[in-house]
Amino acid sequence: MRLDPVHFSMLVIGVSFACYAPSLNSLQDQAYRSAVVIEGEVRSSPENVSSREPYSVNVKVLDVWPVNSGGLEREQLVTVGDFGSEAPCTTVEKDHRYIFFMDPTAEPLVFKASYAPVDASEPELKKDVERVLCEDCGKLKAFPLSTCPTLTPHHRATEAAMAM
Repeated sequence: MRLDPVHFSMLVIGVSFACYAPSLNSLQDQAYRSAVVIEGEVRSSPENVSSREPYSVNVKVLDVWPVNSGGLEREQLVTVGDFGSEAPCTTVEKDHRYIFFMDPTAEPLVFKASYAPVDASEPELKKDVERVLCEDCGKLKAFPLSTCPTLTPHHRATEAAMAM
């Protein structure tokens, strides 16, 4: 059976790249697109994690960035869920630090992972996220927020406030 080029391209688009470390631009994009970004340590996770079933982990917040804090503060315990549903190779380990890209849910202190978490043991990755989500972004940002096609109203308000 021969596939038309259109069908083939649609198959390629559906491939998950969650198993690969994000590039700097991808990391910046993930930070911009996620409502909440934190550095956290996994405190508990299910014993028998099936790569096909979504699961949640409890995370202690170690660091937040004001632009995307979601109102969270250091030392809070949050639940981050839906690992395994779209990225079977994404697993997190207990007592390990990650940068989590999340979106809120209807429940307080419960979040849905918007992207695979990034291992926070590499200091350069955290610095890259800090460059994107810094408080004084007018001096350090790599590109204007207005160039991001998926800005939220919160991001637009932040950029307007920085312009003053």
